[in-house]
Amino acid sequence: MVEQDVIGALRDKQAEVIGMIERLERQLVEHRTGLSHLEGVLRLFDPSLRLEEARPGRQRGQRAWFRPGESLRLIYDVLRDAAQPVATRELADRIMAMKNIALTDDRDRALIQKTLLASLNRAKETIERATIEGVVGWRVI
Repeated sequence: MVEQDVIGALRDKQAEVIGMIERLERQLVEHRTGLSHLEGVLRLFDPSLRLEEARPGRQRGQRAWFRPGESLRLIYDVLRDAAQPVATRELADRIMAMKNIALTDDRDRALIQKTLLASLNRAKETIERATIEGVVGWRVI
């Protein structure tokens, strides 16, 4: 009886993997079609272009520090309790502490600050930019 359960689970996993492979193969066909269209347009603009010399581009890793909408919610949490405007760097430090984000380098800090700035700029109706002693800060309106 146990063997039947194991066999059933393995067959389910097999079906799952087969489905993943089929989806990936469909995506591959779509990407190859898109690439051929792109190369055709490139040839229209520059027939002398040697397309076979093109090298694959580096795919950047995606960082999942925040779920959709989470960064703005965290910004509101920090700014709501602040007595005065909070600088962008301090805002990033507080949010990283709230999320327990450990940084490996300054580039990650800059990317987090950039993400927060994008959220701040989208919330112009409720969050305002305030400059105090030459430092840009943010506060809830």
